[in-house]
Parts: sequence; structure tokens; C-alpha cells
Amino acid sequence: MNALIEQYMRYNMDVVIVDTGHSYSGLCRYFGGRYLTYSEQQPITMNPFKISREEYNLEKKDFLKTLICLLFRGSGGEVSQLEDTVISSVITAYYGDFFSSDLEDKQLCFDSFYHFSLSEISRVMACDQVGFDLEGYRYVLKKFCSGGEFGELLNQDVDSSLFSERLVIFEIDAIREHKVLFPIVTLIIMDVFLQKMRHRSHQRKALILEEAWKAVASPIMASYLLYMYKTVRKFWGEAIVVTQELNDIIGNPVIKDSIISNSDTVCLLDQGKFRDNYGQIASLLSLSETEQNKIFTINRLDNRQGRSRFKEVYIKRGASGEVYGVEVSLAQYLVFSTEKPEKLALESYISRYGSLREGLNAFISELKSSSLSLEEFVRRVNTANQNH
Repeated sequence: MNALIEQYMRYNMDVVIVDTGHSYSGLCRYFGGRYLTYSEQQPITMNPFKISREEYNLEKKDFLKTLICLLFRGSGGEVSQLEDTVISSVITAYYGDFFSSDLEDKQLCFDSFYHFSLSEISRVMACDQVGFDLEGYRYVLKKFCSGGEFGELLNQDVDSSLFSERLVIFEIDAIREHKVLFPIVTLIIMDVFLQKMRHRSHQRKALILEEAWKAVASPIMASYLLYMYKTVRKFWGEAIVVTQELNDIIGNPVIKDSIISNSDTVCLLDQGKFRDNYGQIASLLSLSETEQNKIFTINRLDNRQGRSRFKEVYIKRGASGEVYGVEVSLAQYLVFSTEKPEKLALESYISRYGSLREGLNAFISELKSSSLSLEEFVRRVNTANQNH
């Protein structure tokens, strides 16, 4: 993925990544991108409710409805048809009221929506004699208001400069186990990408969801995922989902129906551990017996003599694919690496020389002149740094 994203950057594409493991920190630094890490002290905040009259359309309304349903019922919950209809009508009324008035003291944000929705839902229940869990709604959503537990999340404007950045990485590893925040933050980042997609209409662009896709793989999110996949193509873009466990995808009907069926390209690494029970995966990914035989040659052939280190990958486009070798230079490897000893050793050179590129060149130059293996050189550098 690092090698692919590097090519995208050199092809002048815009890339937004939602990551949960600091896999792209080196690449982001190399290209001077924006790296946003979620923490309690500096949460990733947005105001998805603040839009102009021109931006308010059916797509935006569906996103906001998905967001409110997610806040109300949680990522694993389900919303009834009645609740869906009521929330949709409240959003329509909220923006209808705002755009038809000239009151400048009104502000589009979650706070104002929350208070408006309480009175509007109460009115709908009285006028149309429908049942709605208003007290549950009031209590659950209150924590997203200013002063509440998650009060900053939906009430502060997104940094508009993100729309012009070519490489933006949202690192949300700190909340990957948080059942409330993880799906909400992931959903909002996806919306930021869709806004960027429209603002940067002259650019090709890609949204890459690493393991964060698990946060949005719920029934509430299914229709939005499908909408996103279809919409991104209309705006010269693509959505990429990355997983280390195929079993996660196989066991999730939302992902199967919303993502795999809309993915024209499939890349697979070594599938050896699934070989004895590959029927379900083959069926899911529409892999013929011929394609399966190709896949099971990955990293199995005696083809490494006289070559530098490389890894193999099967890439399928349409009905058929081939196995390719991904071979990167030493400089690329060092920038892509997430191995802590290698990152520490390289970081010492970056600190000494003042920039990643200067430090990287010096590191490689001294490594070559030392005649040591990379592992030995890294160990020596880190030992010397500890002694100092």
C-alpha cells in the first residue's frame, strides 16, 4: 500500500487515509502531507451541519440522517422505518427554517440541531400521533452537545486547509476500541473526503480505509457505504478498503454487499493459510480454479536468486488477474518501514541532518560504506545513540 500510494502521489493524485496503526507516517513525512492523530487533548473535530444552501442536497441530507441514527442507536443498532422517517423530516425542517430566515444569531452546528430536533420531534409526535423514544433520544444525544462528554466533536469547524492538501492521514488508533467514537469519527472523515472530492474536481483522488472500515460495517451504515462507492466514481475518485483478515469480510454481510460487489480491483497477498478451505473466499471474490492456482503460487516459486528483496501480490481486474512482484529500493523501504529499530535509527539521522531527505541520503550512504547488513547497521546506530 505504501508503494501504491507513493505512485498515486507522483501521479498528482489527492489521497485521504483513515489509519489505525501508523503505517504511513514515513510516507506522509516524505511528501509533506498532513498527519492528524486523534487524542483526548486534540480530538479530530468537524462541523458537518455547517453547509451553504447550495451544498444542501439529498446526498448531504442522507449523510446527516446516517450520522444522527449512528449517534442515537450506535454502530451495532438498527433504526426503525418510523425513526428513519422522523429524523429525515427533522433535518428537512431544520434547514428549511434556517435558510428561510434572516436571523444571523442562528448557527448551524450539532448544538442548534439538537435543540431544534427536540421541539420538532415533540411537535411531530403530537400532530401525527406517532410514537418515538424522545426521552431516549434526548438523553443519548445530549453528550454530543457543548459541555457534554463529546461536546467538541461535532461543533467545531473542520480545518478548511485540509481540502487543498494532497495527502491527509487521519490516525485514529487511540479510539479503535471506543464503541461510540470510532464509528462516528470514521464516518465524519469519510464525509470530509466527499467534500474534498467536490472541491477538488480537477484532481483524481482516493479514499483509503485501513482497518477503520470495521467501524462502519453496520446495518446503519450500509446504504451510506453504497452511496459513497457509487458517488466517488462520478467525481474522478476511488475508494480502497484494506484488511489483514479475509474472515472479517466474509463474515460481514454489509461489507460483502456494499464493498466487494462495487470493487473492480482486488489485490491479495499470500493466501497459503486458507488453502485447505478456500471455497468460500473463492466464491465471494468470484475466483475461478485457474485464478486460485495463480494465487497459490504467491511467494512459493524459486525465483529470488540474484534479486533484491521483494514480495508478491495477486492483482485481479475484471475476471482474471496475475501475480506481480513488488520490489522497492532501499530508500523506499526505509521510508515505508514500521519496524521500530529501523525507524529509531533513521530518526537519529533525520535529527542530525535537519530533514527526512537529507537524513535518508546520509543513512544510506553510511550503510553502504560500512559493508554491514541493514540489521547490523541499525543495531550499531541505536547502540551508539543509547551510549550518548
